[in-house]
Amino acid sequence: MDAPTQARRYLTPSATSRKEVPAYFQKMARATSLPSDDEEDELTEEPPAVTATDQEKIEWKRRQNTLAARRSRKRKMQNVQRLEETVERLTREREVWKTRALTLKHLLISHGIICPEFRD
Repeated sequence: MDAPTQARRYLTPSATSRKEVPAYFQKMARATSLPSDDEEDELTEEPPAVTATDQEKIEWKRRQNTLAARRSRKRKMQNVQRLEETVERLTREREVWKTRALTLKHLLISHGIICPEFRD
């Protein structure tokens, strides 16, 4: 950890270098709200033309990546919500069956029938 490090020197600049952030992305960084369920992705657009500059292609690719990440986060959030609802439903169902089993157990015991013990 205490070893000295040297700055990296590249022969050519990286094609995806973040040194020049387009103004479009600077505006997006300030707006951190996620789109609602009804809101469609507003950035769906045609791929850049063949004559587009490298910078335009990089910007388009970044926008597409942003949208893909947004969709992925949305799918993940929906999946977590679905799983939470399933857990709640199964917990309620388990309680119902547990109550029924205990009721039947007490009924059997009250009639003098030996009932096996079962775990909670």
